[in-house]
Amino acid sequence: MKEKMRALIFPEPWDVKIIEVDIPKPKPNEVLAEIHSVGICGSDVGIFEGEHWIVAHEPGGHGHETGAIAVEVGKNIEGISEGDHLARMGQGYAEYSTHVNVMGHGKDELYGALPIVRNDLSTDEISFADALGCAINCFERAEFERIDGEKKAVVIGLGPIGLILTQILLNNGIEVACSEPFHHKRNLAEKWGAKVFNPNEFSRATHGNETVFNQIKREFGEAHAVFEMVGKNETLLDAIYLVKSGFRVVVFGAQKMQYIPYVNCRKKGVELIYPEAMVNSKLDKDYWNEALNMIASRKLDFENLITKRITLEEAVDVFKYYNRQEWIKIIVEPHRKK
Repeated sequence: MKEKMRALIFPEPWDVKIIEVDIPKPKPNEVLAEIHSVGICGSDVGIFEGEHWIVAHEPGGHGHETGAIAVEVGKNIEGISEGDHLARMGQGYAEYSTHVNVMGHGKDELYGALPIVRNDLSTDEISFADALGCAINCFERAEFERIDGEKKAVVIGLGPIGLILTQILLNNGIEVACSEPFHHKRNLAEKWGAKVFNPNEFSRATHGNETVFNQIKREFGEAHAVFEMVGKNETLLDAIYLVKSGFRVVVFGAQKMQYIPYVNCRKKGVELIYPEAMVNSKLDKDYWNEALNMIASRKLDFENLITKRITLEEAVDVFKYYNRQEWIKIIVEPHRKK
């Protein structure tokens, strides 16, 4: 086996380089995995731009949406063999890694955790487990089981997790409305059965002070849960406006600091819920196996979320010129050379 590998490194905001480093040697309780697929998460773009709280300067960066194949197994490891397809590897913007991603924050916060073997899934499919687990967490934290009768939800922002969450909501019989400025994302949600609304249709010149959220409230009504997937103080206010009194706004859009609109929440008795990534501390559980099993059920559309597949070399420019308008999910294939 060769001794060197290619990896991306993110030394400071707006700086990404491809470097050559030693391939890590697995310790007796570790697995060396070849990274075949790693999805670029919005948090990775935020880290690159210096707008996220996570810091990831090591080779491989914060690459956490991975699908990998075991190439060397530590002598103390049981149940994992060379050639197995692996979930929850971390530091994935590299050809190889020994790091394990448990919490969904890109590092091994659970000491001694191992990757999960799923030979029934492709590495592309496995790479969606992290995003899917986050979406399941958002869905569960809304606690729809407390609600009798018809249920409504609003999703503000259709990034990959917002799109996956929309499918979960619809599959559970919940009526869904989505606000999203980019047409190809709206088109997917509409195809699956959601009602979609375009904030770009509203301007001061044509609508005065009316916004898309006034339209949603008028045509769809208030929701039992609103999912804020954008990460802006303005959209948090919009989410509170759209939720029924006494119900929950689930906040998953990432930012370093978010102001709590106390008066808005207090007047409606709104609960703000901030889910972790792959972990639900309230229930003391993680979502890896549930997410992987849901992928295996083939009840969710992931293929239409993939915009393109690229090499590590191509990923340098993709980070520098990331196109939020046109792209949904970019899959980096570190093992593949340009």
